Amino acid sequence: MDDEDHEYCKVFLQAKEDLAVDFLTGLLGVRDRLGVFSLPEAIVDVSRNPGRGATGDFIGWPAIVEVEAEEGAERASVVGLVSRILSALWEAGIPAVAACDYEDELPWRGGIGRLET
Repeated sequence: MDDEDHEYCKVFLQAKEDLAVDFLTGLLGVRDRLGVFSLPEAIVDVSRNPGRGATGDFIGWPAIVEVEAEEGAERASVVGLVSRILSALWEAGIPAVAACDYEDELPWRGGIGRLET
């Protein structure tokens, strides 16, 4: 896969890592190992945000979800997956904001639009 085909997204969550893992386990299904989900379109990895608390905005939130497209995955499938994750988190009352090249294709511009209202 060359760089132009590489799709990567980081979703910042205002939630603890263990809550995020449990939530995504219910949404995505069985995980490979703690916090890592292998799906046909992408690898989804939940971890503690190393920059947590560093800022007062979403970049300092406690957990991150990294979504990395699998080789050959359709862009629309990856965007759909991230959209599904974001929408489910918001419906559960968990604030989340995505940072990626395609955030304008996501609901609420990846969540930043929700913070602006």
